Amino acid sequence: MVATELTAERTAGQQALKSWKMHRNALLELAEMLPESGGAYSPWEGAMTTLELIHHLAWTPDFFFAGMEEREMNIPPVPSTVAEARVLLKQLTHEHEQKLASYSESDLKQIKSVKALNITEPVLEILHRLVGHEAHHKGQLYVYARMLGVKPPFYVDLSV
Repeated sequence: MVATELTAERTAGQQALKSWKMHRNALLELAEMLPESGGAYSPWEGAMTTLELIHHLAWTPDFFFAGMEEREMNIPPVPSTVAEARVLLKQLTHEHEQKLASYSESDLKQIKSVKALNITEPVLEILHRLVGHEAHHKGQLYVYARMLGVKPPFYVDLSV
């Protein structure tokens, strides 16, 4: 079977999860490469530090989930070290992956709102926004890594 046939057989939920995991897995690989000494780095005054950016990437899927579920966000404290940030990223990746995998095809068609973004649309579209957010900030962290002298991995994990 060729790749296009495989994609056609995937459900919309499986495709959304795959898109997120392609980015998240590359992010996890990158986080392992970041030096502890780079945690306080930011490219300009007022920009997120490396630690703040990893933290932001780690927890923000919950921003989308909380909006759709009409609940408060679960925002953990910013880690003190790159090592702690890696642990948080891995922990929340596992939790968010389970959440994404739990959506049924009927769940994905439900119309939900994320008031903070002033949007009302099908859950699947909101999940596409989540993937876009992930890709954007992961790219930002790739630039930080290069500025810190790290050669980042490929921008997505193609094994997903």
